[in-house]
This record gives sequence, C-alpha cells and structure tokens, in this order.
Amino acid sequence: MKLLVGDDECRTQEKAMAHHNKRKEVTLGLSHIFQLWKENNTEAIESLRKNFDPRWLVLSDRIIYDKENLSAKIIHNANSTVTKQTEINLKEVPYCNPTYLKDLLDKDTGLEYIRALINNKKATKEQIINFFVTLSGKKEKNIRFWTPSQSSRKGKQVRSVGLYFNDLGRFIVGGDNWFVGDGGLSRGVIIDSAKQTKKRRKSKCRFKRMVKKSRKN
Repeated sequence: MKLLVGDDECRTQEKAMAHHNKRKEVTLGLSHIFQLWKENNTEAIESLRKNFDPRWLVLSDRIIYDKENLSAKIIHNANSTVTKQTEINLKEVPYCNPTYLKDLLDKDTGLEYIRALINNKKATKEQIINFFVTLSGKKEKNIRFWTPSQSSRKGKQVRSVGLYFNDLGRFIVGGDNWFVGDGGLSRGVIIDSAKQTKKRRKSKCRFKRMVKKSRKN
C-alpha cells in the first residue's frame, strides 16, 4: 500500500471523494491507515500527522445514523468508483461528547464501533490503543472520540469521519462531521489488488523466461 502526497485544498467528504475518483485513486480511510500501521510504515504515519493541524483530515468513511435510536451504518470507501464499498451495521454507536479511548473500549458497543471504523473485527484492545497512540503521537489519555447526540442524529443522519488535533493538542476521532458542510484535507492511496499482484507476477515470469531463453541462445 502506498500513501500519496496530498494538496492543500480544503474539501468536504463529498468533494474529496469526487477529486480522488477523478484521479483514479482510492480515498484514504481509517482501515487503510490501520493497514499502514500494521505494515510499520512510519514515514506514512508521520506524514499523516501533519494533516491533523491546523486543519483536519477528511476520510472516506461515512456514518449513517438512525433517527430513532443509536444504531448506525458505517460505510468504507463511500461513493468510490475506484474500489468497492464496504458496509457494516451496528446496533449501537455510543454517544461520545467526548469519550476517552480507554473508556470507549471498556464498553462492548464502543469496542465494536472502533473495530467497525478500522474495518477489523479481530483487533484487540491493545492493538487499537497502540494504533491510535502511534498515529497521533499522543498519550492514550489525550485521545478522544466524538459522536453526535440522538437529537443531532435526528437532524442530520449522514456524517463523515475525520481526524484532527484540537486547540488543546488532544487527538480527536470525529464521527460527527457533516459530510457536505465540513471541509478538510484528504489523501489518496494506492492498493495492490489481487488482480494487480497477479499481473505483476505474470510479467516477472515472462521476463525470467525471456532471460533464460536468451542465455540458452
């Protein structure tokens, strides 16, 4: 996976997705960042950190909240024409105003919410903590989550996920941003699909056969 260099233009999630679709890029989401962390890609993580302040990083993750209860649907790669969307239905996304990372992980619904955000059902609490600590460069106590209240969800169901440092230097994972109203920076990413990998392997095999043939001659 390769993180691409972004520009300095501020875009809503809607416009960011259109921008990266036009460039034939996958728009960066939390699941991609989690994968970069698992690959120990320190350079990419440090590069992302620069996007958290003074602006915020718009991701391709979208949350559609229910009007009547705390259930929600998380959509990864929302509106992407480059890669497939993934939808995860949750019975509850806890109200965070804000909530510390540790406190959120202490709730089963909180753990499920974070696992859905990073699109990894088997991620342990320890992995999740290490991931956000590494990503933010902050201590665990300075990592917080925001989600809208029920009344706010009723007014605006569709929200986008964003990452940023607030005025106090705390790292915020926001699940309450208005996807057509709040603008920030965005990044593209190139993912090696199985098809692409297969093509590359075939081309390498062809090259090896050509070399062997030339050596025989």
